[in-house]
Amino acid sequence: IYLLDVREPEECVPGETTMANASIPLGQLRDRISEVPGDKPVMAICRSGRRSAMATGILKQAGHEKVANVSGGLLRWKDEGLPLSA
Repeated sequence: IYLLDVREPEECVPGETTMANASIPLGQLRDRISEVPGDKPVMAICRSGRRSAMATGILKQAGHEKVANVSGGLLRWKDEGLPLSA
């Protein structure tokens, strides 16, 4: 699974790491779509889940078949007590 963080750089907390394989802000995703591997399932994540839902639509339009949104984003991820780093 390829975890794609679509938050804007200014949203990222200094020193906070995520388990994301890449960080491509949603506004840049169409231009940088070639950076996302087409041979792996992709999960998109953002702060609340809204932009990552849009990112899944962009990825599907670009031909990615196995894409999913992390519903609730990092807010829910943290609320669930899930790890932010490996």
